[in-house]
Amino acid sequence: MLQDKLVNLTVKNFRSLANVSINTENLTVLFGPNGAGKSAFLEALWFVRDCGIRGVDIASSDRGHGIGLLWEGAEDGALISIAIETQATTYEIFFGYSSGRIETFVGENLFSKTQEKVLLNRKVGSDKAILNVESAVKGLQALNPNGKLIEPEKPSLARYIDFLNLTGVGTHEVTSLDKLLRGIRYYHTRSAHFYKLRTLGSESSYETRLSGRCDNLWSILRNLRDKQLLDTRYDTIIGFMKESFPSFKALVTEQTGLNSVYGSFIDKYRHKPIRASGISDGQLQMLIQLTALFSEEDNSLILLDEPDLSLHPWALSVLAKAIETATKDFHKQVVIATHSPVLMSQFEPESLLAVELDNSGQTVMKRVREIEDIQDLLEDYATGSLYMAEMIAPQSGNE
Repeated sequence: MLQDKLVNLTVKNFRSLANVSINTENLTVLFGPNGAGKSAFLEALWFVRDCGIRGVDIASSDRGHGIGLLWEGAEDGALISIAIETQATTYEIFFGYSSGRIETFVGENLFSKTQEKVLLNRKVGSDKAILNVESAVKGLQALNPNGKLIEPEKPSLARYIDFLNLTGVGTHEVTSLDKLLRGIRYYHTRSAHFYKLRTLGSESSYETRLSGRCDNLWSILRNLRDKQLLDTRYDTIIGFMKESFPSFKALVTEQTGLNSVYGSFIDKYRHKPIRASGISDGQLQMLIQLTALFSEEDNSLILLDEPDLSLHPWALSVLAKAIETATKDFHKQVVIATHSPVLMSQFEPESLLAVELDNSGQTVMKRVREIEDIQDLLEDYATGSLYMAEMIAPQSGNE
């Protein structure tokens, strides 16, 4: 079981997500037309994580300083709100605007379900936060005589832990929330640095965390191979690769320079290894997705945006099997955005959410099991077939 998993994400006034609230399971699959809000839903969660790690100003500058992030139908003075609910806490962060750009000092509210009280409260634009932890008051006074946050440009959730070093009730639940947010991984298929992997290889490091652009892939796999006797992560990745591509026999990673690692495939139809420069897009894509799913330890939240690109139907069925293995056996929580009828058809309707825009341009999400008109059809047809027939989340505009 996940130590503390995401159970609900509520997003307001973020891109087309005017007001969307979704209960998340170990596996959540979003599908629907382009521009419906699938990627925006993933991005909202990643934005919160990015703000906590790098600060609001840097995170928002990478997103045009927030220009275009606010739902265009929002009222004057409206805030972007992203509420993350776990089994023990609800953490809501608010983004305001100043001179058309996101305000550096965010608002926050942290509520403990177990203690039934607000642990942290901060107003948008303020460099102070109200912390409701009696056992830590002395520490707060010693560290911050003026009550000001040391890094007000960052959400104060992390400071709550770093500076107060909580030891009383609430410590575990707040620490678990912070660990969940810091452990989020976001992989957008189109951002993968294929060219670098094929030509230069990966920079050598000790890490086993795949980077967002996946350019450390070969180094990660080399490190996982070295841990084969300690855990099953490498064998799991290679096992699914063999299942996806029957001619694939093994992966070879070698140090090609002082700080570089390069990968090659061993194929049963070839006498020599196939260098990364000769690997197909689909093979490299599958290896990346599998590494994203299994390279890290248990209990992480993984966001996959369009993982289906370049994969043929059989490989997609194996990818779906790998995703379910990651959620069940490796205790990962996975949220996927996809267009692929083949991929969505591999999962149970309970995990699928149709995403589309209503007449006002707002994102609407519905679980497939809650769409009354198609329940009888689901007994005979796959969800992907109904999506292709435009009986779910129609794209053509024809009623």
